[in-house]
Amino acid sequence: MKNKVFFLVFSVCVGAAFVSGEEMPLSGEWEVSLSDPASGAAEWRKIVLPGTLDDAGIGAPLALEPKLDSQVLARLQRRFTHVGPAWYRRDVAIPASWEGRPVILELERVLWESRVWVDGRELSSADSLSAPHRHDLGTLSPGHHELLVRVDNSEIHPGISRLAQSFTGPGDRPLAHAYTNHTQIMWNGMLGTLVLKAESGRPHIDKMAVYPRVSPSYGLRIQLGFPGRKTGAATGRVRLVLRSGENTVIAETVKDFSMDEKALSSTIDWELTGAAIQAWDEFHPACYRLEARIPGDDDALCEARFGFRVLEGKGGSLVLNGKRIFLRGTLECAIFPLTGYPPTTVGEWKHILGRAREWGLNHLRFHSWCPPRAAFQAADELGFYLQIELPHWSHDVGANRRSWEFLDEEADRILAEYGNHPSFLLFSMGNELQGDMSLPDKLVRRLRQADARRLYSVTTFTFEKGFGRSPAPSDEFFVTRRTEKGWIRGQGIFNTSEPTFDNDYDKEVDYIKVPVITHEIGQYSVYPDLSEIARYTENLVPLNFMAIKNDLLARGLLNLAPEFTKNTGRFAALLYKEEIERALRTSRFDGFQLLGLQDFPGQGTALVGLLNAFWDSKEVITAEEFRQFCGPVVPLARISRVTLERGEALPVKFELANFFEDMPEAELAWSLLDRTKNVIARGRIQHIHSKAGELAEVGEADIRIPEGSTAEQWTLQAQLVGTAFHNAWKIWIYPKTHPPGVPAGVVFTSSLDEAMRALSEGKRVLFNPVVEQIEGIEGRFLPVFWSPFHSPEKQSGTMGMMCDPSHPALRGFPTESHSDWQWWDLALRSRSVVLDGLPVMPLVRVVDNFERNHSLGAVFEARVGDGKLLFSAIDISHDLEKRPVARQLKAALLSYMVSEEFKPVHNLTQEQLAGFVRWRKQ
Repeated sequence: MKNKVFFLVFSVCVGAAFVSGEEMPLSGEWEVSLSDPASGAAEWRKIVLPGTLDDAGIGAPLALEPKLDSQVLARLQRRFTHVGPAWYRRDVAIPASWEGRPVILELERVLWESRVWVDGRELSSADSLSAPHRHDLGTLSPGHHELLVRVDNSEIHPGISRLAQSFTGPGDRPLAHAYTNHTQIMWNGMLGTLVLKAESGRPHIDKMAVYPRVSPSYGLRIQLGFPGRKTGAATGRVRLVLRSGENTVIAETVKDFSMDEKALSSTIDWELTGAAIQAWDEFHPACYRLEARIPGDDDALCEARFGFRVLEGKGGSLVLNGKRIFLRGTLECAIFPLTGYPPTTVGEWKHILGRAREWGLNHLRFHSWCPPRAAFQAADELGFYLQIELPHWSHDVGANRRSWEFLDEEADRILAEYGNHPSFLLFSMGNELQGDMSLPDKLVRRLRQADARRLYSVTTFTFEKGFGRSPAPSDEFFVTRRTEKGWIRGQGIFNTSEPTFDNDYDKEVDYIKVPVITHEIGQYSVYPDLSEIARYTENLVPLNFMAIKNDLLARGLLNLAPEFTKNTGRFAALLYKEEIERALRTSRFDGFQLLGLQDFPGQGTALVGLLNAFWDSKEVITAEEFRQFCGPVVPLARISRVTLERGEALPVKFELANFFEDMPEAELAWSLLDRTKNVIARGRIQHIHSKAGELAEVGEADIRIPEGSTAEQWTLQAQLVGTAFHNAWKIWIYPKTHPPGVPAGVVFTSSLDEAMRALSEGKRVLFNPVVEQIEGIEGRFLPVFWSPFHSPEKQSGTMGMMCDPSHPALRGFPTESHSDWQWWDLALRSRSVVLDGLPVMPLVRVVDNFERNHSLGAVFEARVGDGKLLFSAIDISHDLEKRPVARQLKAALLSYMVSEEFKPVHNLTQEQLAGFVRWRKQ
């Protein structure tokens, strides 16, 4: 007999309905064969479970070499690969006390299908990527039996992970993170709990769903389920005990119930008047345990762990227990760089969530997968908000009817298994779905009717025509990157809009009536940290990192790799800061989801994190610095311009994004400091009334920039007095002057012919060709989006500026060593000149992407014959009256050229110089 059992509403009890101690752990040594034992060709090898074939070194060994090609750069590579069936066997000894009692085999996490034989007779099959596989083995006689489990990690249901296009490479097509080689791997094995359990032979409860109420008083609605294979009485009594902490009894009662004979279920209401109860949220992660048993059978215990919390989409806002919340989230894409599979212990998940919390987050979105139960328990105990998704990322939804039936059933399994967890706030039917959208819409309606403890969404964003820019009719929350009125993430606008710190997205979302969460903000590439190579000691090999290292070595650039990582990382951090603050400045937003705080080593090596794939900092920004703009309380400053001229006014509007607690008498202190910490201006704003869950207008400051002749970088700081909540913003100040004149002894020209003549005469030449005539890569302010493999024809593929701020050429141009907002205009009006193989060291380098690894220069110097050349591929010739940053860069370069420090040491020929421009005089 084969059976597949699904529960829509009920949550499977923890340790449900099993006599205490009547479990047989199956962890330890097994045997495995990749050939069917029935064929007579099985070759058995030892394996330790829980674990995978990859752990045991079983499968086809890695044959790729570390080359810079699409297959290697697509992702990390498995040391050993096996996709297909594998047979696992061991002997089990059934004790005499189990005689006549049904036996259940539980396998906590399996990819994808499992089938079970006992003594050569097939008894059961299971099929899930998200929930434990529970096999009903019926009754087994006391004594020894052979247990055989066939696990098939093939793509059992094609179509749940089908995209119109994907990142190239064999085995790369499935991308949903529940089943992919891009993040976790398509492992074969069994993870987590492996156990045989003997059920009680007496009437008992085996499923329980808990629906808490927090207002106007605490209470519970409890749905009890009974084993479907037993008939049971139509009425009965149940003893309920509510516990908190380790074992403290909060309340207990005995209730009558009436059982529905068809569903074998019953609903009970329990008022908890007078009980000392704490509602669950990120600041008070109070967890409780509800025990249920039929009186007279104390051994048959069913228990459920839960928290008292009620989530609503009230007035278009996320409201938890009557209080508005804001999700500060990142994606969890099943990235486990050592094993390639998710951990199954609470401690391991607390480490992951603890790192996210350390960086100011309170939310994880599980992109196209559902984690094991330990992740939910860790999130419950830490007060972390989770978005779970079906294992579904398809641009062809509904094309395979059986695959859709699997997803429909998988949604039921997820709710049945994890529905009681208070951390399980949001449930989406998949990522960026396209196709027959009526199917996930219908599923959302059914699930919401069955279980209203969380909010549901048809899809987490979509490119489907007619969807994606406004919520679907059944959406209870809406995740998108763009609405009908425009972009709501920086990737769509940072390259085209002049930098400011005062924009928000209120007008873009003002018509939306459900909570809005901005989709996958960030995706700013950081250059690979090649020191990570040594950390890959288990199942995955970083051939992509190795190939990049080899290429840099061949190009003579390997010594610059740490600087590439540091400077692109610092650039990404400041972009993430503005992304997050712009979301916080939007009063109608309910959260953001980063992509990501952590690196994504698949899909073209998408190293977009400020933390690496191991959840460790890249040391480009500290967690404390990140929390300044990503935390429960964030001071904000609306500044309309980031580059100003001397004598101008600097109006600032201060705000407070408060998602912590009411602050009836807060005070904010602000100061404007130069780079040596001298105070330019300061002030205090008192009697601030900030209500939790609101973006509050705090006050204004009217600052006048002092007159002067120097360019400087200043910092505006804001501190909520008496708290740890503070924030800071950089601005750049330039003298209000006319475009600088060209000093004697220097030729400033955009003409190649003029530059050549002057150089041949031994003169000093600042050569600034018309940008469109420069042979080079088109300038961009933003770095690579996601990965060089993502729409490479639409992005220039560079990763920001890099320079030495102490170099005398930049002495009059305030800058860090990396791109910052003052480089915006300069970057967009530039080209990156390819200097491969030339003896030239750029003064301002452009970091190329790691697929090409060109040596790129925006400003560089050289000797050309008897002349001295300073080449600027940045436009410092045009519109300088309106471009104070370009004006200042020109002045700094000219000042350098007339100094004794202008001594180029490398030589270029006139032919090499001519190769940098397209235009030639006929």
